[in-house]
Amino acid sequence: MCMIKNIMQRGAAVAAILIASVSLLAACSSQTPARAVEGEQATEEDWKAYYLSEENIEIVGEKIASPKETLSVNDLVEALKKKPKAPELTTTMGVRTNLLGCKLETGQLTLNFDSDYRQLTASEEVLFRQALVYTFTQIEGIKYVIVTIEGEPLVLADGREVGAMSPRAFIENAGKEINSYAKTTLHLYFADSSGTSLVRYDETVVYSSNIPMERLVVDNLIEGPDTKVCFPTVSTEAKVNNVIVRDGICYCDLDSKIVDQAYNVSEETVFYSIVNSLCEVRGISKVQISIDGETDRVFRNEIRLDKAYEKNLDIIK
Repeated sequence: MCMIKNIMQRGAAVAAILIASVSLLAACSSQTPARAVEGEQATEEDWKAYYLSEENIEIVGEKIASPKETLSVNDLVEALKKKPKAPELTTTMGVRTNLLGCKLETGQLTLNFDSDYRQLTASEEVLFRQALVYTFTQIEGIKYVIVTIEGEPLVLADGREVGAMSPRAFIENAGKEINSYAKTTLHLYFADSSGTSLVRYDETVVYSSNIPMERLVVDNLIEGPDTKVCFPTVSTEAKVNNVIVRDGICYCDLDSKIVDQAYNVSEETVFYSIVNSLCEVRGISKVQISIDGETDRVFRNEIRLDKAYEKNLDIIK
């Protein structure tokens, strides 16, 4: 009787393992249409696997030759294991660290790696994560990628947990400045649903220290919020001509697209979304905006640009 009971217990344990394995395989093999990193629907010509350069200074995407109309996580894992065509690139998966498993839940893909992950250099580690995020968020329905090491959250050297990452969490880096990557939280101001007030939105980004913080702020304002609780204020077509800080005043020169009525928001909301966001940067107390170098004009209809403005607390909801 005891023998039968032990056999039944062992059988149940094996069944549980098999169920877990099948579930993991299903998660990694689930097929959904691919999309471009920018968020547009992708075709098979757009599908890319991202690889690290031999010098660990950048990632480069190579097109995946596939007749499939849909991509699965497993398809992309296999692509990352292959040797890239360009000789100056290195294989992403299976060389530096091994993937133990993956899980897809509510738009978040968790990739679990073995302990070899901890042997990656600082520059390798950042680029490795960026390659993973850029590759797997091509699949429609995957907005974020989470990296774990043997089931434990990925933690940086300073003790901070990395958490969920989207493509916009990575700011493009120039050349060998990859070794000066840092992580910060930007305090940005976007429109509320009425378009007449501002809502503070905190966004965590990984960036290179060669990018001035004030430029980082304006670039992310133009890109817009990655949430539905607030709304963009600035046209995505707007360009930054120059942003500098002198004696506590930030001089922000933008092109004429900044005055386009891209969204249903008031002039004051657009203007102070820029001013308030820049005033959150340490060392900036006022902001003067110019358009194509001109300050002897109005922003759109009423706000004059011939002076610097302080943060407006009254417009914040």
